[in-house]
This record gives sequence, C-alpha cells and structure tokens, in this order.
Amino acid sequence: MGKQFDLILKNTQYVNLFTKEIYPADIGIRDGKIAYITQPGDMPLQGENCHDGHGMYALPGLIDTHVHIESSLMGPQGFCQAVLPHGTTTVLADPHEIANVMGLEGIRYMLDQCKSLPMDIFLLAPSCVPSVVGLETSKTIFDANEIEQMLRNDRVIGLGEVMDYPGVLKKDGRMMRILDVARRSGKFIQGHAPGLRGQELADYLSAGVESDHETHDAGEALEKLRAGMVLECRNASNCHDVEMIAQVIVRCGYPERVTLCTDDCEPEDLLKKGHMDEAVRAAIRGGMDPIEALKIATYNAAHLARLHDRGMLYPGYRADIVLLEDLLSLNVKEVFVCGKLVASNGHILEQQYPSNSVLPNTMELGAPLTLADFQIHVPGKTEAHLHTICYDLSDRFVTKLGEHLFPVQDGVVQVSEEPGFATFAVLERHGVNGNRSIAPVYGLGWRGGAVATTVSHDSHNLFVLGGSAEDMLLAAKTVAECGGGVCCVRNGQILTLLELPIAGLMSQEPLEALAQKSRNLQDTLREMGIVGDAPLMILGSFALAVIPEVRLTDVGLVDTVHQKKIPLFIEEEEKSK
Repeated sequence: MGKQFDLILKNTQYVNLFTKEIYPADIGIRDGKIAYITQPGDMPLQGENCHDGHGMYALPGLIDTHVHIESSLMGPQGFCQAVLPHGTTTVLADPHEIANVMGLEGIRYMLDQCKSLPMDIFLLAPSCVPSVVGLETSKTIFDANEIEQMLRNDRVIGLGEVMDYPGVLKKDGRMMRILDVARRSGKFIQGHAPGLRGQELADYLSAGVESDHETHDAGEALEKLRAGMVLECRNASNCHDVEMIAQVIVRCGYPERVTLCTDDCEPEDLLKKGHMDEAVRAAIRGGMDPIEALKIATYNAAHLARLHDRGMLYPGYRADIVLLEDLLSLNVKEVFVCGKLVASNGHILEQQYPSNSVLPNTMELGAPLTLADFQIHVPGKTEAHLHTICYDLSDRFVTKLGEHLFPVQDGVVQVSEEPGFATFAVLERHGVNGNRSIAPVYGLGWRGGAVATTVSHDSHNLFVLGGSAEDMLLAAKTVAECGGGVCCVRNGQILTLLELPIAGLMSQEPLEALAQKSRNLQDTLREMGIVGDAPLMILGSFALAVIPEVRLTDVGLVDTVHQKKIPLFIEEEEKSK
C-alpha cells in the first residue's frame, strides 16, 4: 500500500455518510490525510503506530457554518478550548462584533489569534459594519475596498451575513458595491433574511446571497428551500430553530442545501450542553435520522463553504475525525485534527497558544459621564409628550413605537415615576462623534436598579438601562473604568460585574470561571426583569438597528423597518410635518 501509515485508527465503527452504513473499519492516516479506510472483508491494516478506537463510531469533524466567537465572551483561543472537545473541528466565524469596535485592526487581531490553534477557524468578511450606515455609529464603515482587502486573505473564505437586507432590496449603493466584490471573489456569501418570502426573497437571492440562518417558521423554511436557498439551521443560546425546521428537512428528503450553525453561544451553554454536537442532538430530537443529521453538519457544511478538503472521510481529505460512544447522545470521546489527537474525554490536550497581540482600551467616551446623560431635560415645562419604545413580554425581540405624556419636575422628565416605564441610554464609545441618546421604554418588566453593557449589537456602544439616573451613572462608570463589560447596580451598590477588557466584548478567563460569572450575571438580570433563556443576549439586542420595529442607538430613536430616525419629542415630529 505504498508508504507506511503515520497512524492507524483500529477497531472503529465507520459511519459511512453516503451509503448510510455502519461497519467495522481501520482508518489509515498519512501526512495528516485519510489514506485508506477498510471495507467489510478487507484485511486489517498493519503498522507500528496504532490507536485503538475501542469500537467507537468514527465520523468527520463537525463544521459550524455561522458563529460569532465574541458572543461566547471568549477570544478564539478560549473558544477553541471550549468547542474542540465537542467534535467541532472547523468554524466559519463572522467577526462583525469586534469589527464594529475596532475596524480592520479587530480583523487582524482575530486572524492572529486563530492562526496557531489546533482547529480551523476561518473568518467571513463582515458585510455590515455598521449594520445600517447613518442609524448607528461604529468605529469605522466598511465599504467595498475594505471587503475586497479582507477577501484577498486565504483565511477569509466568504462574505459575512448580509444583515442589511432592506438595503439589498433597495439596491443601496454601498451594499451593491460590497456584493459585487464578493461575487467576483467567487467565495461564499452568507445571508440574513428573517421573514423574506416571495419576490423579496427572489431579489435577495438574485443579489448573490446564498444562505439564511434567521428562519423560524416551517412554512418559511420550505419556501426558502424551494427557492434554492441554503438553510443554516440555528441552535443558539437564545434561539432554537433546529427542532422546528427538522420536520421540513425530513419531508424534503434531506437536501444538501442545509447546514447547522450556532450563531451565538454563551459560555455556560458551551460548558454544560456543548457546541455542534448539541446542534446535531437538537436535529435528532426534531426527528432527523442521526446519520443524515451528521452529514448535514459535515459534508453539507464543507460544500457550502467551498472547503473541498474536509467534511467526509475520503482518501486525500484532512484526517479530521471524531470518535463517538453512540449516535444518539453524541458523547464525543476523542477528536483528531489532521491525524493528530487533539482532545480526549472532554478536554483539549494542548492548553496554551501564545500570541503577541495586545489590544488597546476601546472605551473612548470623550466627555466625562454625568447624571445629565441619564436624564431627559425639558426646561420650563411641567409635562412632556414623548415617543417611547414598547415591548411585549412574550417576545423581547420585537418592539413597537408608543407615546406617553410624562410629568416634569425641576426640568427633568420623571420617567420611572410612571408605572411600567424605565429609561434607555446609548453612549457612543468609539471616539468618533460623542453621540449620546436617551428614550423611555415601556413594558420591559424592569424591577429597578440599572445595568450597563458594552455588549450591545452590533456597534457595541455603551448601553444603559435603568430606573434612577444615579444607578445608571454608577453602572456606566464602572463599565467604562474596567475597559468594557457588564455591570448591574441597585440602590448605589454594585451587584455583579463581568469585565470584558478585549474590545469590551471578550475575556481571557478560562471557560469554567467565565461560565460561573456569566451565570451569576444572568441570574441578576432575571431578578431585575430581563427574563428568558439568555438574558444577556436579549439585553444586547435592545440597540440593534436591524430588528423590528423601533430601537435606540447612539443617534436616537430609530424606525428599523423604514430605516429612519424618530424624534423623541412628539412636538418636534408635529412641527416637522
């Protein structure tokens, strides 16, 4: 058989993703690639360097086609240590969080941090920095030149989620330029198309976008599959779509234009539930055949990403191999990358990956923080008619525009004196323009105190929610002084503090310690009124300018559907008519 194998995996149950068979096999590895897999009736492979698979199931390494590493609150090194033991050997990461905070410097940081890891982390060039130009302030604005520069890097294998789908449908000049350079690169173009159907879906696909991870409804999933769109079925900490979409995938006979992704995963979920292994388990719970679900998370994913050297155990392909105890619990026991054992029994075998990257403090607030930043001032009046953001507790991601007549005392609007109301504030922190905005919010269920966070999608300005201006000021100052993070305050006392000094988004703490701090923070947020599976992620979406219908960014109130600003004062709106 030519050159001696570098390694032989003996005594495995090979999961053949194409014939849907499972049979005993030896796997020969040479130069980090699959060299030979025995078939029933073949003689066992012979060689000096053998590894006993103990009868475990052998399959390709799992691939996540859409993830934001920053949402794990860890950098690439910590993320790798968290997910590699769960069988994830390749991810496609969209770093638009750090890109909004640091621009191209943030992209270079992520590339540097990923280059020496024992798994492959490829980047997607962020298409929406910021998510909507003119409606929020990021560190910089990416246009076609920046996208083209990133796409020239071999480790940047596509265009990140095109969130500005209204801009695509309107043929906005910036989005058209970005899509043009992405199409010319020949690389993967990832979509973000919540609710798009009919002609709008066709127009979005016609622009070159290939996929979507924002599908929650079975009917919508079927329509998108029929249109030829790739469904990246999401199993995130704050959004569990896989089980619902599974019925559609089964009905359609497991089409190849389906993958699995995790999008945003919190550290506690990575520690307790896993990563892509949990996404596959969710698919199986939804009714998918285990082998079909595994094919979706391996072969289909590699095909979408144009990674034609992985995704199946095939001669000449990378020897990225996962050994499982069984195909239902997906208990990953051992993980090989390029034929090297890199993780065993839930632990990565190499712990340190040195890097010389050092990031600056990204809290560039400009003017000092004062109580006035968290108060709405109306001199000389006894009442003020204001627009408000209105929430429905059954769906924390959707908002409506409301209005309310507030009392004014000593020139300050008494927002928290009105039942059901609290105050939002957003302060630009990138040293660009010093914007500061404020607005009342209704129906959030807030129970008092304040929380400040720099995890505020997508521009990640300093976001503060609270009842009293004093608590809001303390929370904001605490976050600013530690270089970013999340702080909860009540009655002048700091309740919890999660420091995130890497761009105000990430920490270098190990997974276990970070998961405990995150758990404490989540419990505090729930007690303060932010309920749900992932309170921090819910909080982080309150300023996101691409979620319907009304948000507060650093420029003020924003109508996200029509992409326009809304005046805070009703009087101003009436005068402008």
